[in-house]
Amino acid sequence: MADCTTIFETLTGFLPKNILEKAINETGAEHGTKKFTILRQLNTMMYAHLTGTTCLRDIETGIVADKRLQEYTGTISASQISRANRARDTVIFKQIFEASLAKLKKHNGIRIIPGSWEMLKALDSTTVSLCISLFPWAEYRDKTAAVKIHTLYDILLGCPESIVMTEGIIHDKEKMKNFVKEPGITYLFDRAYLDYKEFDRYCREGIFFVSRLKKNAIMKVMNYNAVLKGESILSDNEVILGGQSTQMQHPIRAIQVIDSSNGELFYIITNRFDLTAEEIAQIYRLRWTIETFFKWIKRHLKIKKFFGTSFNAVLNQVYSALILYCLLLLMHILVGTKHDFLKTVRLIAKGPWNTLIQLQEDLSPKRPPPKVKQKRFNWKQEFETVLRRYKVS
Repeated sequence: MADCTTIFETLTGFLPKNILEKAINETGAEHGTKKFTILRQLNTMMYAHLTGTTCLRDIETGIVADKRLQEYTGTISASQISRANRARDTVIFKQIFEASLAKLKKHNGIRIIPGSWEMLKALDSTTVSLCISLFPWAEYRDKTAAVKIHTLYDILLGCPESIVMTEGIIHDKEKMKNFVKEPGITYLFDRAYLDYKEFDRYCREGIFFVSRLKKNAIMKVMNYNAVLKGESILSDNEVILGGQSTQMQHPIRAIQVIDSSNGELFYIITNRFDLTAEEIAQIYRLRWTIETFFKWIKRHLKIKKFFGTSFNAVLNQVYSALILYCLLLLMHILVGTKHDFLKTVRLIAKGPWNTLIQLQEDLSPKRPPPKVKQKRFNWKQEFETVLRRYKVS
C-alpha cells in the first residue's frame, strides 16, 4: 500500500533497475559475486551520503544497528565496501547516473526561463583538495593533490548532465570538447574557457555560447548597436576578437555591463544575435546556478572526504552522490516542489523509514490553533449577579 511505502523504498524505487541489469550483463561486473551486489553497493553509498557518514567503519556499524537497512545493503564489512568501490568498473555507475537523469528529464516541471532563450547549459569545474601522500596520482601542485570534477549543468533541470573527473592539474579548457558539442544549445562558462579557435568552430556549427571576456582581450569593433539609457548595459557592439595570430574569423557580440555587487565594468561575449543585450546579461547571471550546485553537494553530500584512495573509488563515490542527487530531485517533485528542497532532504536523512505521507505532513506548515477571543471582565455585571444570587438588597 502507498500509505506504508517508506521514503528509502521510494528512493531506491526510482533507480533504473533495467539499465542496471543490462550494464551488469554486458560488463560481467558481478561475476563471482554472491553477497555484495552492485545494487547493494549503491544503496550503501547512498545511505552514507544521506547520513553524512565519515568513514567505512561508521557505515558498517550503522548497517549492523539497522535491521531495516540490511534489507537493502545486506550485512557487509568495511573492507568489503572498500574493495567493491576500488575494483568495480565506474562505467556502471555512470550509466545509472545517466539513466536517472533521463528519468528526471521527464519531470522537468515549470519552465523557469523564457522559451525564446531555448536550452541553457553551464560548464564549470570544482576542485576537491586531497592529501598528496594518500592520493599520489591526483597531481595538482608541489605539496598538494586534488581532483577536478568537470561538470555540464542543465539549468532548466537544476541538475548535472555529465561529468568528467581528472587530476587537479588539468586545465578547464582541455575538457571543453567533451561537453560543448550540441548545435542549438547555449553554453555558459567563465573566463577559464576562453578559446578563440573553439569560438569560431561554434559559430560554424551553430553552437551558441555566453561567456565573460578577460580584461586584456584585444577586440576590433565592427558595428555599434544602440542601447537604452538607464539600463545596466553600457554598450553592445559587434566585434572581432584576437590579435594577428589568434584573430577570430566570425564576428560576435561584446556587451559591456556593470557588476551590481561591486560596480566593476566587464564584457559579456556571445554569438547569439537574436536576443537583446539585457537578455544576454540575464542569461549570463544564470551561470551562477552551477556554483550554487557545487556548494550544495560539497556541503550536503560526501564528495570532500573519500572512503578510498584509488581513482575508481573516488569516481564511484562521486557518481553515487550524483545518482542520489537525481533521486532526491525526483522525490522533491513527488512530494511537491512548493516545499523547500533542503528541508525535504534533511527530513529524508533523519527519517528514511517514515512513510511518504508522514514526509508530506512534516513538510506542510503547521497551522497555529485558533485564538480564543477573551471577553473583557465586567466587574459591575459580576457584582450584580452575586447580589441577586444571594438576595442581597
